[in-house]
Amino acid sequence: MTEKHLFEAPYATTAFARLRDALVVPPAAALDRIRPIYGEPSPIIERAREQHAVMVKTLESLGVRVHPLAVEDGMGYATFIADCALIAERGAIMLRPTQIERRPEVALVEARLRSMGIPIIGRIEAPAMLDGADVVATRGVAYLGVPKAARNGARSNTLGRAQFEQHAAGAGLRTVEVAIAPEVVRLSNVLSFVDEDLAVAATDYVDAAPLAGKVRIVEIPRGDQYGAGVIVVAPRRVLANLRFRVALPLMRKAKVDVTAIDLWEFGKIGRTPASLILPLKRG
Repeated sequence: MTEKHLFEAPYATTAFARLRDALVVPPAAALDRIRPIYGEPSPIIERAREQHAVMVKTLESLGVRVHPLAVEDGMGYATFIADCALIAERGAIMLRPTQIERRPEVALVEARLRSMGIPIIGRIEAPAMLDGADVVATRGVAYLGVPKAARNGARSNTLGRAQFEQHAAGAGLRTVEVAIAPEVVRLSNVLSFVDEDLAVAATDYVDAAPLAGKVRIVEIPRGDQYGAGVIVVAPRRVLANLRFRVALPLMRKAKVDVTAIDLWEFGKIGRTPASLILPLKRG
């Protein structure tokens, strides 16, 4: 059976449904040239590749079909594939990353999705900008992260969010903007929905008011805030970065089954496990 025969709608219906298929990009050589976040050393490409391979094997051991997409050595950011698209129930909404050098990644991802038979149901067009990891979708709602202040000017803009709202409405998703601290790289770093009634959030960095009365929140404290950015494999089952020694016990106390692996080479540049996969099929 070819990849194309594996994929028919519905695709990714909810963020917490069982993850069936995911698209990943192994780290390219230029990853080690990305500027690290404050206080961290630069990532080491050899270790990043080892850690990414362990992530893939772990996902496969959890029943996920992982589909790799190779890129050129100069595409250091491409491994953060979540920025390029959002897969909804009926197909893909192609996004437009804020960094100019990342735009070719979107074309590669779109070509791969088309080869799999996944339809493109929307596209963010210039001059609009929106990074996919700033979108966290759950049942019927897509939350969009909006920094309280500009962060180096490199964030999504109002036009990007407006275009996404139109495409999302056609896909049956209502959009809700949530404020995030300017130093947060992406919304998905600090907010994850792990079940219909449960979310994990770094509430010092994301305004949880829009979630009030909708879900119970596992609050992740300062210092471990990026521990909230997890890959949801199934309801209340996640893959997390083992670096976060406070966040992991808090999730486990909330009856979340946590599989922890070392992904800190990516954490050095402010990225979490959630940035490293594009969920293709859930449910």
